[in-house]
Amino acid sequence: MKMTFILAALVLGALLIVGSSGNFRKYESTREITVSIVPHDDEYMGFGCEDGYAATVVVDRFSAGYFSAINVTNNLPTDSEVQVALYPDYSGLPAQLGVLIESDTGIPVTLSPGESHEFMGYYIAGCVAPGEYVIPMTMYATWEGGGASISTCPVRLIVRGTPTIRKILLSGNTTGIPMKTYQEWVFQIVVTNPTDENLDLTITDTIPAEFNVSLPGTGASAGTYRFWPASAGGCHHGCGGGHGTPATKMEWNVTVPAGGSEHMNVTIFTRVNRGGQQEFTSCGPHSLNDGAEIKGYGIVSNGLWVSVACGGCCGNCGCGGDGD
Repeated sequence: MKMTFILAALVLGALLIVGSSGNFRKYESTREITVSIVPHDDEYMGFGCEDGYAATVVVDRFSAGYFSAINVTNNLPTDSEVQVALYPDYSGLPAQLGVLIESDTGIPVTLSPGESHEFMGYYIAGCVAPGEYVIPMTMYATWEGGGASISTCPVRLIVRGTPTIRKILLSGNTTGIPMKTYQEWVFQIVVTNPTDENLDLTITDTIPAEFNVSLPGTGASAGTYRFWPASAGGCHHGCGGGHGTPATKMEWNVTVPAGGSEHMNVTIFTRVNRGGQQEFTSCGPHSLNDGAEIKGYGIVSNGLWVSVACGGCCGNCGCGGDGD
């Protein structure tokens, strides 16, 4: 894997250590050097900087990809090859953001007279905090009879925020729930988009086997949704319904505006199981669901749990075990 680095100006003549500008445009055959400031792409080693950076790369969390940092051209007036290597300083990057730059191992790229080379880079981002991260760079170039070390414009990586998802219980009992009694809950899924562009997202969820979904009590602020038995294909009406399906699947497709959020309210209730018993038929903790997921991002919300009272029928939470 490689990462790309911007290249700075080179100097003709004997070995010369150059400052950060690298704007060497003229030379004479004597030991005296005449310098004039010119655009980077007109220098003897041509390259470009924009707004002070060799490259600006926008990165999403939990993503990876290649990018082009800079295109460098050998504009030396003599018919000379140049060997160029880039040395980026990764010390300012967090552990969750990995970057590799082409030739950063010290193996140079050879440029013939007039030849250009696009230096490539690679990044891999994990759970890194959103913000800007800068990689300073030094270019080493050598040619017959001379060489140069030049500080160049840095590479900037902008890590964008990713969507977030959470689940809120709006109504319903959470503790001391008696066994074999009808119960109903309403929970809300909230998706937030912190980025500067609209995001088309797919949210999935699973409602456990003890519950049915009330479609009249379910709605979303935007987008389309569907429910279906886990043991069957998709359906839009009447999913669940106490027919012995192991669980109910949900999918919500929604466009979340830049800097905004959308939500979906879901009403569920305890079903009558195949044995004709009203859930819950066992005491102890029960999951309303394990959490909704934003597909393609691997981001999962918090889950919701409730507790069913044992009611003294036995000394542990295993009583009444005639459930699904």
